[in-house]
Amino acid sequence: MDTTSSGTDLMIYEYPLNERMRTFLRLEFLFKNLRFGRSGDSPWHTRAAVDALLDITALLTRSDVRSELQKELERILASLEKLQARPEVDERRLEPVLAECRDVATELREAPTGIPAIVRNNEFLTSIEQRAGVPGGTCAFDLPGYHLWLESDSAHRRDLLEQWHGAFRLMDQGTALVLRLLRESADPVDEVADGGSFQASLDRATPYQMLRVRLPRSTQCYPEVSGSRHFCNIRFLEQPVQGERPQQVNDDVSFILERCAI
Repeated sequence: MDTTSSGTDLMIYEYPLNERMRTFLRLEFLFKNLRFGRSGDSPWHTRAAVDALLDITALLTRSDVRSELQKELERILASLEKLQARPEVDERRLEPVLAECRDVATELREAPTGIPAIVRNNEFLTSIEQRAGVPGGTCAFDLPGYHLWLESDSAHRRDLLEQWHGAFRLMDQGTALVLRLLRESADPVDEVADGGSFQASLDRATPYQMLRVRLPRSTQCYPEVSGSRHFCNIRFLEQPVQGERPQQVNDDVSFILERCAI
């Protein structure tokens, strides 16, 4: 389950309802880590960025994520274009969104396939990747060349990280767009989990893709979500003592549930 914060008073827990959304949420998480690492000067920031970059590359190598992203953008486009005919829809607000979806979908369609050469043919990154699967395998005595680079000028490191990140610009941009539109599609509904438990059926005619649970930041429990496109089950758990098994709360829990679909 992916967890994000919104403002200072809410915690938001997200649960994808299909494999495509799981992949997109993981990609978003990795791109955020990459941007965080790029923003700092220390070797540890750079390590975090390189680790995220290698994970992005591995994720994109294992499956045809670009094709999935293209399909999702085209599906969203088709859904939004149907809205244009409705008199209650503000076309002035809808048209920029349609244009953005069309532009990104076209770029994805026309871009070269596979991992970008600047990353794929990079022997330096390959040497790090080969050691990354070993616990502690990227330390200084294993990869002295990596250690030297990590201690080099921070501006030079940030410049290289920006180039590597830029090679995946379309995937970053497309993933962010799809998830942004999906999150904006939901109508928040106030719900109560009786005794810490909540079940609900989902409309079979609506292509729900993600659930979002919003809780006050002061709430000392978290949701464990399971479900599919047709049903969801939410249990709220608390951790009495760190290191012990979490337990379901006994009290009722008020929360906001967002069902996301386009």
